[in-house]
Amino acid sequence: MFPLNTNPFSETDAYAGVRLSATGLIDTGVTTAVDWSHAFNPGFVRGNLRALTDSKMRFVFAMFGSQSDGSDIIAAKRKFIDDNPLATLQVATHPAPSLATHVKDMTAVAQSLGVKLHVHLLEDISQVGEDPLGVLQAASALALRRDLYTAHSIHLSDAKIETLKTLNAAVSHQPLSNMRLASGIMRYPDIQEAGLRIGLGLDGGTNDTTDAFNKMRAAVGLQRATSRDADQSPTVAEVLRAATLGGAEALDMQHKIGSLTRGKQADLIVIEQRALNFAPLLHPVNQIVFNGQPQNVKWVFVAGRALKEKGKVMGVDHGALLKAAQAATNRIRPFIQP
Repeated sequence: MFPLNTNPFSETDAYAGVRLSATGLIDTGVTTAVDWSHAFNPGFVRGNLRALTDSKMRFVFAMFGSQSDGSDIIAAKRKFIDDNPLATLQVATHPAPSLATHVKDMTAVAQSLGVKLHVHLLEDISQVGEDPLGVLQAASALALRRDLYTAHSIHLSDAKIETLKTLNAAVSHQPLSNMRLASGIMRYPDIQEAGLRIGLGLDGGTNDTTDAFNKMRAAVGLQRATSRDADQSPTVAEVLRAATLGGAEALDMQHKIGSLTRGKQADLIVIEQRALNFAPLLHPVNQIVFNGQPQNVKWVFVAGRALKEKGKVMGVDHGALLKAAQAATNRIRPFIQP
């Protein structure tokens, strides 16, 4: 990402990339996404949020603010979040010593708005020496407790797991990204045993994959491969829960989404089981995780509205979408390292 920090993304570029990713997420059956946005410039923020809004999926926008008082975050909230019942705001930062002032400012913004603070925590082993939890503590971010939302959380010691447990913080697990970037393997069994809320994420749609089934398989497989124990957590049922109700709990949205329960929002998917990769039906939960593919998802509903119908994502011109994404890619290609 670093070479792109100096690239003047246009609103059109951001819209094309995010709309492509959101469409891929819907195609694989994702109904709610958390978007930790670098918010490179005001145009990028507008394009990012317009694409999420136009997708009609439920989304959480975690914005890396550029103003110490959060005025840019507040403006985005008023324009795109407040009047959209499918949208929620988070405040994003990164708990590195070099960004200590930003962490302190964003913590204050999150507290004033009453929203979650979203941080990438100990994704790389080199960050252990930076003491990110110490940076968060110095910024009073640990006072947010349940409103501290952490992504990755790979290189946690026993003491740090205990700290997160005490805070009742949430963890978002991205197994595919962690493999791709050689980041390491999250201590899933220990984090789960500590009682932390765990959801699953992809950490980027178009650059890795939008296949949520692969994400679940990786979450199971990484733990089994390292422990050599097929009964190791997460079990198949546990990882399916993390991909559904667990994600809702991590966002404190379990009261309205995450399960097919009377009184909740009708966020659901319909999977075709009569398919070459799925049949014959034997253990449905296992087959969803180990055999499922995006083409098995025939219907996707968010708040009762069909976003994918009879195997096709609705409301988007797929040809125009691909053309716009390629045009944006061609424009920023000079800034991308090989």
